[in-house]
Amino acid sequence: RGVAYSRQIVEQAEGSYSVHFKAGINPPTLFEEEGPTILDQKVVKAWQLKLRPQDLALDLDETRKTLETVAQIKTWIKAHPWNVSIVGGGILADVAAFAAALLQRPFRLIPTTLLAMLDACIGGKTGVNFGKYGKNQLGLFAFPLEVIVAPAWLRTLNDREFKAGLAEGYKHALIKGDPKLAAAIAQLPLKIEAIEPYLASLVAVKAEIIHEDPNETGKRAVLNFGHTLAHALEKISHEHNPSNPILHGEAIGIGMLFALYVSKSLGHLSEARFQEIANQLKSSTFLVPHEAFRNHLGLSKLKPGSLIDAIIAGIMQDKKNLENHSSEWILMREWGDFVQTGALYTVGIPHLQIRKLCRDFLVDSGLVDSTHRDRL
Repeated sequence: RGVAYSRQIVEQAEGSYSVHFKAGINPPTLFEEEGPTILDQKVVKAWQLKLRPQDLALDLDETRKTLETVAQIKTWIKAHPWNVSIVGGGILADVAAFAAALLQRPFRLIPTTLLAMLDACIGGKTGVNFGKYGKNQLGLFAFPLEVIVAPAWLRTLNDREFKAGLAEGYKHALIKGDPKLAAAIAQLPLKIEAIEPYLASLVAVKAEIIHEDPNETGKRAVLNFGHTLAHALEKISHEHNPSNPILHGEAIGIGMLFALYVSKSLGHLSEARFQEIANQLKSSTFLVPHEAFRNHLGLSKLKPGSLIDAIIAGIMQDKKNLENHSSEWILMREWGDFVQTGALYTVGIPHLQIRKLCRDFLVDSGLVDSTHRDRL
């Protein structure tokens, strides 16, 4: 995604689109358009929506974020003319937008989860997972006609999904370098009225960075703060507890804690600032509890001594990596200030060093308790 193979001519993508915030409306009226609408089946059920002949409802998760699903959506879009509307969470947005982009069909995004509103629908990234090669490995940069953020969709969002979105919002506050905003998001009640005043400012954080670095050649990498470990944890979770896996935002919360831990351990972040931000995260309303983390990860199902190996295997698939013996990490120096290596906003760390840091972090934080210590 955005990286050409050896014989391909690199094409630069550019464009702009509006993000509309719609308060106090009935969300289902947003997709009453002539063209095909691709919807999340959970949204259809929660809102008791009546599908039209041109509408397609899909029940997707990370295991179905695949080229096969893209092919299914492409076939549907080809059979129905006009612009495409995509109504759902981040997984559906990534996959359906990829399908529309491959057909060069204009599309608009209508996110229905907090995570999608704050992250997935901003920036023009589309894509799918690709088997053993990892998460979000294939895709395109493709810009929607518009994004419509209607907070009322969140009325049917369960608490876990709401918390997952708040974790992403907190990450944006860290990137912005705004301690007051971060403190507010960390203690936010799980209510529409609580998050609605912050939506525009949180979306603006990502929008401003993408405006500065649209093709991810520099600063845009900081939007992946916490993602390197998070994606590895998601992979393990989907393999060992597919019926109740960790959510993306839940994994991001843990991933941010680890990125802070690494930043401090390597001397980039002061002990005082580490304690300030880590304590804020640990006491937040959204961080997944330790026991729930172990359950979602399927820790009891792992073979003894296999967890760190599985984490390293997942980390090695991260698309930021430049070398086989190391992985690239987004590290903090201060609120809103990230470590640079030349023009890059990543730091290469050898796998052997990450193994030790990860083991120490999981034990020191209590995420892996004495009962499961042998899994390390």
